[in-house]
Amino acid sequence: MTPTPTPTPTAPARTFRRRWADFWFAPSDPTTLGFIRVVTGLLLLYIHLTYSLDLQAFFGKYGWYGVRYIDRERHEYPHYLPSFWNWDESDQVGARVPEFPHRKEAVLRFIRSLPEGSEARARALRYLDRLTRLENGDTLAGLTFAERLAKMLGPDDRPRMLAALRGGRQQFAYADEGQHVYADKPHETRQSIPVIPDFLLALPPAEREVVAADLTAFLAVLPPDPTDARYVLAHLMELGPEQRRALVQFTLALPEDPAERERLTEYLGHWNADPRFVQGQGHVLVSAWFHVTDPTAMAAVHALVLLVMALFTVGAFTRVTGVLTWIAVVGYLHRTNQILFGMDTMMNILLVYLVVGNSGAALSVDRLVARYRAARASLRRCGRIDGPTRAFLDRPPPSSGANLGIRLIQVHFCFIYLAAGLSKLKGPGWWSGNAIWDVMVNPEFTLLRYDWFEAAFRGVASIKPVYHAATAFGVWFTWGLEVAFPFLVWTRLRPLMVWMGVLLHAGIGVLMGLNLFELLMMTMLLVFFPAGVIRDRLRGGPGLPKLGFGFDSADARQARAAAVVAAADIDAQVAVEPGKGKALPVLTAADGSTVAGPAAVGKLFGSLRLLRLVRLVAYIPGVSGLVARLLFPGTKPPTNPVNGPRAAATAS
Repeated sequence: MTPTPTPTPTAPARTFRRRWADFWFAPSDPTTLGFIRVVTGLLLLYIHLTYSLDLQAFFGKYGWYGVRYIDRERHEYPHYLPSFWNWDESDQVGARVPEFPHRKEAVLRFIRSLPEGSEARARALRYLDRLTRLENGDTLAGLTFAERLAKMLGPDDRPRMLAALRGGRQQFAYADEGQHVYADKPHETRQSIPVIPDFLLALPPAEREVVAADLTAFLAVLPPDPTDARYVLAHLMELGPEQRRALVQFTLALPEDPAERERLTEYLGHWNADPRFVQGQGHVLVSAWFHVTDPTAMAAVHALVLLVMALFTVGAFTRVTGVLTWIAVVGYLHRTNQILFGMDTMMNILLVYLVVGNSGAALSVDRLVARYRAARASLRRCGRIDGPTRAFLDRPPPSSGANLGIRLIQVHFCFIYLAAGLSKLKGPGWWSGNAIWDVMVNPEFTLLRYDWFEAAFRGVASIKPVYHAATAFGVWFTWGLEVAFPFLVWTRLRPLMVWMGVLLHAGIGVLMGLNLFELLMMTMLLVFFPAGVIRDRLRGGPGLPKLGFGFDSADARQARAAAVVAAADIDAQVAVEPGKGKALPVLTAADGSTVAGPAAVGKLFGSLRLLRLVRLVAYIPGVSGLVARLLFPGTKPPTNPVNGPRAAATAS
């Protein structure tokens, strides 16, 4: 009888919650994040090294945006609380002055010239206050009436008009071609204009008398300069009803204390807002350049920042230098936030996620230190490099922090693309193709300054089907990639999506000159590369020279030297094993020859791939001897030691 086979147990299906948690926190190889850290750090160093050439112009006390301006902005900038229930923001409207400086100064002079006492000021502005409570049409008519009275040049014109207002009679003014207004008899070159608004004539006689008195008082406080008076009245007519009412209330509510009144008026002129009605003032900005303004001190701080960035790039004390680098970069951005660009945004995004993720766990000095500690611990335990330690030395262990950093960059990049693609649907230039063409022929960005580029695009534009084909391809390629990327990058089409993204940003970088912005975007695309691909490309391959390092495991100094060699051997080129004999430690080549001392140091610097990157350091006098005493303790140096990698050739 044939026995019934035992069914193979199947793994239980993962729940959505488990899959979601694994997506974000499943342990992942940190090599990708480490490589992104190196590339980002190099770009950071380049960007901030270029700042060194214009440090004072950008961030100095009297730079492009002086310290006194940014200090005022970070302490006084007005903030309004948006409406919670609807999109109507009329309740946020405050007093406003003109944007044009000469008109603004005229209005501010008018406000400063008003009577200091609140009662006298209210009496002078009673006519204006009355108008702000009427319908907008009547308000404008009343302001126009005041403007025409202010422009009248004849000695009897204004009294005649006010008398007509008191009597309820309509009067006409006559404007010549220069728009000078008169109330005398018409001339053949003058145009008849009704002056008194109908809503004023419809008032009861007693109220018309009051209005005439209020109007006389208002005209008396207008600036004596006709141009300034015209600017004040024109500004009142150009404002909306809420803004006009707010400006009048601002002037009526000015305090009697001269210093406080000047502070409020000056704030209105600078920020176009009443500080008494804003929900908050200032920005939460952090920057050393708000406080360090001496040129020598600035140079010292900048040099320290560059040092920290260099340490972050090589991955030394990454958790600390990463945070310090981010704080320093934010300080540069906050000091000149008026010129914040896409490059700064992408740089900030990358830094934040590199700090959050475990970016120092691979391709870093921190990783070398961890390798040394692991090798040293293994040698203490068993006198050799055991299996688990070899696995640790072969590749960095996966971590949840690395996966979190990778996923954050991936998801954020997808949102950037999706937002960019969907926003293009709102632009008619992208539907017609003009968006692509307008960019390509913009001399501020593109290569239009080169004759060959201009000739090529003139040739494209001269053939209508070619022009439409080129613009249509540019539109559909850009828009299609940005909309499709967030969805297709998670499928088997990921390689295609990534390389199309690289092509897009390389093209923009070359054709539009946005080199650093596009390099940072392509750096973000690296997050979609598997860690194994990056690690394999960084390894040296099978043809590297093989060495042996023999040491006495009972000697603590030699065990430390063996741990250093194991840490520096990132491609498993050296077999670190306990040796026999008294002439230890010793370096053994593939042909069986042995060297020690400075000669062995030279061979290590010439063979190990990591040490090759810094082999020029070994040429510094004394360095090879110092390294020889560290790695080959007890070895007597030759009579005439040769420093540097050439020591191996000299000894042989």
